Amino acid sequence: MHYFQQRYIREGRTFPSLAGMETIDLPNKGLLSGIEIRVWGIPGVTVNKPDVWLHDRLKKIEIIVNGSQVVKSLTGEQLLAMMLYKKTPHYSHDMKNDQGTSCEEFFYINLGRHYHDLEYMLDLGQVNDPELRIEYDFEMTSANGWTNGDAMTAAPQINVICHMLRDPAVIPKGYIKTSEIHRTDNAANLGYNLTVQRGPMYSNLYLQSWYKSMGLAAVLDHYEVNINSDDIIPIRTRIQELIAENVRKYGLMTMIQQFVTIGNQSYPWPLEAATFDGLIGPGGTADSMLMFFDLWGNAMPVAFMTATTGVQSADTHKCKFTSHGALPFSVAAIPLFDPWDEDTWIDSSKLGDFWVRIEETAGATGGIMKLLADEVVTRYVTPSWP
Repeated sequence: MHYFQQRYIREGRTFPSLAGMETIDLPNKGLLSGIEIRVWGIPGVTVNKPDVWLHDRLKKIEIIVNGSQVVKSLTGEQLLAMMLYKKTPHYSHDMKNDQGTSCEEFFYINLGRHYHDLEYMLDLGQVNDPELRIEYDFEMTSANGWTNGDAMTAAPQINVICHMLRDPAVIPKGYIKTSEIHRTDNAANLGYNLTVQRGPMYSNLYLQSWYKSMGLAAVLDHYEVNINSDDIIPIRTRIQELIAENVRKYGLMTMIQQFVTIGNQSYPWPLEAATFDGLIGPGGTADSMLMFFDLWGNAMPVAFMTATTGVQSADTHKCKFTSHGALPFSVAAIPLFDPWDEDTWIDSSKLGDFWVRIEETAGATGGIMKLLADEVVTRYVTPSWP
């Protein structure tokens, strides 16, 4: 018999300040499958300003061992995206950012390929000083080009729960390290090679361009995977095919959000390529209704209209939107890999050059293109590959 023990290591703890770094010691032994995090508090009191969420204010979430060795290093929105790519749905109906009332979000860090993976997890007995580090700024008023945010005036609270496998017979194959490995500023007509470090075993790579009006669909013309200086080019396609392949491989993703906003205002929709439906509640007039849009390129506003005239409305409403689509927070998995098929993983120590080439559009005038990687770590030394 085995089971996953789920116990608090932090419960109802208030962050010590409005900005800073919180370090939480992890257990020093056992098999760590994942870490569950819940953050909640009171957002700023200015209505109509939903652009900065708790996931923006959690600027970096990391698992560090041996003093400086990175196991996980992600922003708040990258962590939410990785949850969906690792078959870990969001506790979405309580993802909220209601100005002056309540904000709350749930996060889960997988150490394996998916939730409660029985083959890949972090053996805490093989490392020293394991820590969860959270860099935060709850006073932010803008993020990634969206500027309609409002600073929090009181530090929120946090719960942290370790999910530990209790089964002495299980010996993990290793764990999955996830972090950003390369970045460059977007630029008009840019051609650039995002170099993949040689050495690790990679089980997935991801592109991200999370910025107002500068999502992947707006800035990426072509991308290709290039191995050994043009010897092997297994993929070269446009953004439309990349999105289609993500849907085929990972399915349509869903995110639900509650927030208060004014109509016809830019908004950071959590799925870049998607459709949405929703409800509008208190505020504004009874004559308001939701306008329907396809989401694309991080450029679509929240849009209401006056039902009797069909004219766009600037009324204020509490909203609950459900988005269905792909590219969570403008993160796209490169479809060369199947995280659950080890035969598709790439041992980069056996390669020469290895890069992801991006070719950008003339409209790529802002934001940053990032390359994220899942590395399969099987050796508890530095470096973690032979």
